[in-house]
Amino acid sequence: MAEIDLGTLAVVGAEYGSVRHLTGGAVIAAGGGTDAFSPPDGGAAVDRLPGLRLTCPEGPWMLTARVAPRFAAAFDAGALMLRTDSGIGGAGDWAKLAFERSPDGRTMAVSVVTRGVSDDANGPDCEGEALFLRACWTGAAYAFHISVDGARWDLLRFFALPGRVVAVDIVAQSPTGAGCEVWVDRVTLTAGAPEDLRDGS
Repeated sequence: MAEIDLGTLAVVGAEYGSVRHLTGGAVIAAGGGTDAFSPPDGGAAVDRLPGLRLTCPEGPWMLTARVAPRFAAAFDAGALMLRTDSGIGGAGDWAKLAFERSPDGRTMAVSVVTRGVSDDANGPDCEGEALFLRACWTGAAYAFHISVDGARWDLLRFFALPGRVVAVDIVAQSPTGAGCEVWVDRVTLTAGAPEDLRDGS
């Protein structure tokens, strides 16, 4: 399982932040007011995220990344964002797995599944400066996992999306703050998916 050279990936959302490539990884810096969310109560949808984009292969796959946000404000986060063929450019269907700061200062795993409007769910509190995030396509559905060490994985969400995920963005966000920097490293994209999504593998 070889790590991806982040310098080979396309930069997306450059108008909302920046990407700096450093030895061993990259820093994605989001400006203030950056987010992706389509409120289920009818509020205005937003999709303003800087990051790096990977194109998904055919067949089942797994993408992992370690993110270490420099948290400052509520909802600052580093995240993986699954983009369907209808969900590039802000409209349609997409999903996001984030390591995020809550309004009361806790840091936690958060997932958002958007089928026209967003279904937002808070996961467990996660201590430490970094968290491994993993997105999987099984060939029939999608799964989000988190890990503190990159070895044992806990299932956070198992879901479907209309359309096909064609890209995964590694992003930073700062919806309520002045900006957030996220260190990203140990990014891998491999063929296949876990045989059992719930056994820690």
